[in-house]
Amino acid sequence: FLYFISNMSILKKFLFLANNFINSDFFKLIIILLIALFLRTFRLSFSPPRLTHDEMSIGYNAYSILKTGKDEWGRSFPLDFEAFGDHKLPGYIYSLVPFLSFLPMSMVSIKIPSIIAGLSTILAMFYLTKTITKNRHLSFLTAFLLAISPWPIHISRMALESNLALALFSWGIYFLIKTFDLNSVKDASKNLVKDNRAAILAGLFLAFSTYFYIAYRLIVILVLFLTLVLTFKYKLSKKRLLALFSVFILVLLPLIGQLFGKSGTARFTQVSIFSNDGVEATILEQHNFCFLSQPKFLPRICRVIYNKPFFYIKTFSKNYLSFLLPTFLFIEGDQLEYLNDPSFAEFYMFLIPFYLMGINYWVKKKGYKADIIKYSFLIAPIPSALVGDPQIVRGSALLLFVTLFSATGIYEVFRLIKKKFYKYSFVVFTLLLTLISLVRFFISYSYIYPGKYENSFYQLSDKIALFMLEKESDYDLIYIDKNFPDAHILISFYNQIDPSWYQDNIVRPVSQDGFGFTHPTKLGKYEFGDELLDGFICNEEDDKKVLYVSNHLEIPADWVFKDFSNVHTQVQVYDIDQTRDKLKKAKLFRNICH
Repeated sequence: FLYFISNMSILKKFLFLANNFINSDFFKLIIILLIALFLRTFRLSFSPPRLTHDEMSIGYNAYSILKTGKDEWGRSFPLDFEAFGDHKLPGYIYSLVPFLSFLPMSMVSIKIPSIIAGLSTILAMFYLTKTITKNRHLSFLTAFLLAISPWPIHISRMALESNLALALFSWGIYFLIKTFDLNSVKDASKNLVKDNRAAILAGLFLAFSTYFYIAYRLIVILVLFLTLVLTFKYKLSKKRLLALFSVFILVLLPLIGQLFGKSGTARFTQVSIFSNDGVEATILEQHNFCFLSQPKFLPRICRVIYNKPFFYIKTFSKNYLSFLLPTFLFIEGDQLEYLNDPSFAEFYMFLIPFYLMGINYWVKKKGYKADIIKYSFLIAPIPSALVGDPQIVRGSALLLFVTLFSATGIYEVFRLIKKKFYKYSFVVFTLLLTLISLVRFFISYSYIYPGKYENSFYQLSDKIALFMLEKESDYDLIYIDKNFPDAHILISFYNQIDPSWYQDNIVRPVSQDGFGFTHPTKLGKYEFGDELLDGFICNEEDDKKVLYVSNHLEIPADWVFKDFSNVHTQVQVYDIDQTRDKLKKAKLFRNICH
């Protein structure tokens, strides 16, 4: 009997502990993170359907660093990876190296850092919201929306440098808020060690985010300038500010040489609105019409109102505002199909009123914490606006604030409802809308999107790379035409070409193209260029065995690879000798080789 009673006591203690655990913040966070993990890993090999050439470049350069300590250009442990001429930042590549040390290089393994970063961002936003608002319910709601929204789900399922920068930036903002949590100089002197710890971490996270994605260099500098202004406005601790800035500059020192050099500005020079060659032609056209319409006085006025500064201001303003408006965020989404399922926007449409209410709430909110949030929200779209239309990679920092504002709007509506029945009805209705929206998105994203938009990622698939590897020993030359640019990285990635051999055998042109990119012309048996199929067929004197890879040619191919629906031809492969013989038998050879 005593044994039974003692067991009952143990059971009660167990139930008590279990109940406390289930009701704890930790358990709820675990549930949210498990949901997020499922949404970021389910059918990861199928959706997105292929890797982009940038993802393959990141993966292969990490593999090269692991095996040789050099990048694909043969440079030892660089902080600037030239890659295609776009000068990739080192963060993601070095983050991937430890995973490739025990996992094979694959479509899934190179995305692991991004998946971890996505989960980390959710944690950071939970603690950030909790620190700012002291509201557990709003903090959980923010984390939950971040876990289930299309934008963070998609970028976490791709090997994107921006997603890792976002995770570091979100923790940087959290520790930035924590740095000045005690906002009087008197309190600061009593808690010097503790407060400096937060300042040091803020400096570390914000500085390291600049090692991952170039857009965050501008965002972080502007946020730090904002912090400087707010420190004097609210009379915050100068010692903590000094500690933060000192750590930030110290971590940034290795990058100083390239920040303002060619490599640091290469990508911006290639894609910014200031690199648009059509600006001068557009302005000149306006000036000419002014002169033709009224040659006496109108040209003078037109020179004032139609010029480069006005054009850039107009373009930037249009890009900037279109990023913040609900049309892009909740209705249309990113127009680049490899970055978004076109059937959905970046957030669910029913959140529009809550997003607007959240903006109104935070605009009215006073204090340095609120100022950091609302001004960082205004800073986040700037890098994307300087380049072109809204894009979720360049503007990834914005998703933190859109999520927070949307969650705030939902919570404020709930708080304003007085009667319990209507409160419960609102909760049930909102959960139902969320569930319907999530199910619709995730079914489309997991099953429809991969088949419908596989060509939006890269025209050649892993199947083609493996096919060419199987045929490689049977041919002297495998020629891939210009319809598949930078196919060398696909071959190197999926065939896991030895990096030492790659560095010795890759052949690149002496000059770059008009956009500053470098496209290799040869790698072992593989050649890449613009020579037409006819040239190989008609050259009967060449006794080389040639395999020719192209698409959408009228001559019947020896091997045809179709799309997901098995309807549209994606790749055509020709054995030159066999194709020549077929054309001769069909008496078409002379027509082609006249």
